Amino acid sequence: MINDILTAIITRLAAKETAIKYIDEDWGQLDYYSPNPPIKFPGVLVDIENISWKNQGKLVQDGLMNISIRVADLKLTNTSLRAPAAQKTAAVSIWRIIENIHKVLHGWSPGQQYGLLTRISTGRVKRDDGIREYRIVYNCTVTDTSAMPVENTTTKPVVQIAEIKKATQ
Repeated sequence: MINDILTAIITRLAAKETAIKYIDEDWGQLDYYSPNPPIKFPGVLVDIENISWKNQGKLVQDGLMNISIRVADLKLTNTSLRAPAAQKTAAVSIWRIIENIHKVLHGWSPGQQYGLLTRISTGRVKRDDGIREYRIVYNCTVTDTSAMPVENTTTKPVVQIAEIKKATQ
């Protein structure tokens, strides 16, 4: 279930936002790797932060899932008032990527057991290594039926007594 939603989101972002040079599940690529994290910039990391579950009966649970999208870029150019226009354009590309991610994910459902993704927050992550990082959190509902017992629907063949008597005569 978790792998399914992560794969669906990563696949959708990779297909719809071509400016992203690296996209993967977040396993800490931006953490503890300064000054050379193992990603290309601009990069996007996707992770499930939290799922709050409620029982619905018959071993079915509904959850509210928070999905974290980390967008990171290495800012190497000047964006001051007197900087060349090309440098300014390159430096603000992270905002276009964030906007495009929102257009691609907000209101989209990653699958039949999931609700629509809804953005709930966007914030900057303060760093000391020159990487500019923003974190966008979406949530969606999810229904988990994996603990439900599988019912045996096969029936045993019924042999009529009259058929048995004919066969033995």
